[in-house]
Amino acid sequence: MGGGTDLALTAGPRLFLYGTLLWPDLLTRVAGRAVAVAPASLRGWHVERAAAGDWPVLLPGGVCEGVLTEPLDGAALARLDWYETVFGLARLPVETSGGVADTYRDGAEGSGAPWSLDEWRGAVGQGTHAAAAEIMRAIGAPLDGLRRRLGVVRARGWDEQLAAARPRASAGAALTAEDVAVHEVRHPFDGFHRVEVWTLDHATHAGGRSGRVERAISAVTDAAAVLPWDRARNRVLVVEQLRVGALAKGDPDPWLIEPIAGLIDFGEAPEATAVREAREEAGVDLSEDGLRLVSRNYPSPGGLAQVIWSFVAPCDLPDEVAGTGGLEHESEDIRVRLLGVDEALAMIPTGAVGNAPLVLSLQWIALERAGLNPR
Repeated sequence: MGGGTDLALTAGPRLFLYGTLLWPDLLTRVAGRAVAVAPASLRGWHVERAAAGDWPVLLPGGVCEGVLTEPLDGAALARLDWYETVFGLARLPVETSGGVADTYRDGAEGSGAPWSLDEWRGAVGQGTHAAAAEIMRAIGAPLDGLRRRLGVVRARGWDEQLAAARPRASAGAALTAEDVAVHEVRHPFDGFHRVEVWTLDHATHAGGRSGRVERAISAVTDAAAVLPWDRARNRVLVVEQLRVGALAKGDPDPWLIEPIAGLIDFGEAPEATAVREAREEAGVDLSEDGLRLVSRNYPSPGGLAQVIWSFVAPCDLPDEVAGTGGLEHESEDIRVRLLGVDEALAMIPTGAVGNAPLVLSLQWIALERAGLNPR
């Protein structure tokens, strides 16, 4: 944990920590500096895994083992208060084995199961650590606005964990990320999209260095797309909805034909996202095991930091699956359509099908029908 049992006395309060902030890396990121801690216990309380998800909740009864921080200065304490308040926790006084301190607690229900820091770190720790950076940049911003987009903030952190876990798949490139020197990353805007301005230099193919260059990107949560395909009836299920991006480009037909798609939630595998979105957008039940990966692709990597996982799902598509769908609380107004595969393929060169994941998936189906897909 760092630190020792002798904690220097300063003007600020001490905190008793029992949950995710027991991880020194996360505590340092949130506090804005290293914090010395010592083991301590809290009688009359215990920790369980929350009933609603993988986070710790403090509940009456038993003994809770944790750590006691050094007395905290105003800046570090304000940062910790901000972080915990974002997640709905409040600070309250407690009597620990090391003396009086404050701790954070919410009113969430427990599951009856123990919570494990090691298991949590292995499952979602890196994503939480990444999301914490954006949460702490927002300190002092309207709390309601941050809470409304907290799911997106956490999902962006999860994207970083997924990317770090992906096996390296080199295409024989002469240069790698190690050949890039990043001097600064600025964040002029954090919202549903996060704008980043990178200052960097990199090795060149000619053998020199580029010199400093500045590049702006929009960081968007990764997404999963799935195209249900009825091989026997030779047709696919697509959705049609208004896309403001197409409207902003002046497209006279901004209701686009697309595969089912959605943003990958925090802690969610891309396959799970595809199955969830199929149920939410079209009322179709798919199996993760039945998905076929088409590609993991960057739609526009020059200015957009996003990965799209595209899948095809062989399944049964009777006539009655067509209709309308979507979630009302997400303001989704979706038309669910069935298109013949050959009809859909013919719509690509005319521009009637212009959604890139749909184009990729239809072409994958064409190759599959011809027996040309790699096995």
